[in-house]
Amino acid sequence: MNRLVSLAAVAALSLALPARASDPEIKFEKYKLQNGLTVILSEDHRLPQVAVNIWYHVGAANQTPGKSGFAHLFEHMMFSGSKHVQPAPFNVLQSIGTIPGAMANGTTSFDRTNYFEVVSAPELGTALWIESDRMAFLLDTLDAKKLSVQRDVVSNERRQSYENRPYGVGQLKLCDVLYPSPHPYYECVIGSIPEIQAASIDDLKGFFRSWYGPQNASLAIVGDFDPAAAKALIEKYFGPIVNDKMPARPDVAQPKLDKVVVENVEDKVAEVPRFSLVWNGVKQFSDDEAAGDVLSEILGGGKTSRLYKTLVFDKKVASEVDAGDDALGLGGYLEISATVNAGHELAELKPLIQAEIDRIKKEAPSAAEVARAQRKFIAQKVRAVELLGGFGGKADILNEYETYLGDPGYLPRDLARYRAVTPDAVKAFANKYLLDDKRLELSIVPAAKTPQASAK
Repeated sequence: MNRLVSLAAVAALSLALPARASDPEIKFEKYKLQNGLTVILSEDHRLPQVAVNIWYHVGAANQTPGKSGFAHLFEHMMFSGSKHVQPAPFNVLQSIGTIPGAMANGTTSFDRTNYFEVVSAPELGTALWIESDRMAFLLDTLDAKKLSVQRDVVSNERRQSYENRPYGVGQLKLCDVLYPSPHPYYECVIGSIPEIQAASIDDLKGFFRSWYGPQNASLAIVGDFDPAAAKALIEKYFGPIVNDKMPARPDVAQPKLDKVVVENVEDKVAEVPRFSLVWNGVKQFSDDEAAGDVLSEILGGGKTSRLYKTLVFDKKVASEVDAGDDALGLGGYLEISATVNAGHELAELKPLIQAEIDRIKKEAPSAAEVARAQRKFIAQKVRAVELLGGFGGKADILNEYETYLGDPGYLPRDLARYRAVTPDAVKAFANKYLLDDKRLELSIVPAAKTPQASAK
């Protein structure tokens, strides 16, 4: 079977497959305010709680050269207080029984930034007031002192999460090789400390005015509420906010590796070496994504995967193996990594990984392997529906599908596209994307020790 035809057939089949009767389907109502804010309402009366979740369609993808880390820095600024919410949103939320962390937080990714709260049902208005006030009045309280504090917080987060975390510098190198400047993914989401520290008040005001209007956001509310009352509160708090013209969404071509790039990175906190193979991947929700996810799970997704069995259990050359298919808005990547086991050399890893890649290119995986991987991804998506909000949950699911697809109800078709993946489709993905002559070969070696030979 032609591998390109196989992948296309999977995509077509996933659209044609009906949802199973047992599949969860999130009931919702979607509408827009006059100022362009997209609203998604989903009643769930299991608990006397309401999840409020707002996604702004802005992330690292919207940054300009020399301004890395801006999207993440701005997420922090959104928690520094606005005109009527003082001294900060967390103080108000704690006063009504919502503890910051899992129940109230924000996150920034390559392609979007979100903010969420889970509050008791009678406090829906409080959560909407907080979100609307920082959408409309954040700049009223933005000053040099607040900016200085958050610049230092974000700079320290880079140190903790990347520079002083084992193998974190490898992730930074991965971003910079796959997405070289001036691509907005350069320096990953976290950004570089000099550029974070150079951020000015005028820079942040311009970023806010460009991306933080109602026309560039979607608001999902899930839980124990009356729809008419919720709509009235949404109109009260968000309706008066003036919009601006819709900003242009980034449409930056994904840089393509045209050769084997070999990188050796010294890591001051890693104890043992690690080796990674990385390839250009696909965009989120693209036709090939599900097959890539299944492939990465078969190769390195846990202790039942092929590479874990070979490198850890059988050969004992690695202490850890993992693989992931990271599909992003402007183009993703597939990565396989293995950590050297005591008494072995970094150079032992690559031939064994390559042998398994060659094998799956020649012979499709078994139906049982594919089914096991499918169950994992489907189970993850189904389990997420059990939560109202927070990290994941119904509110996040609705907003994710709305942001990337314009369809909050995509869940049944999402499940269908994973069920549609066949062994031949997995083999086809490997042949199409895991190219031997176009990839990153990344060796991370402890800096304080005599470097072992890189995997050649």
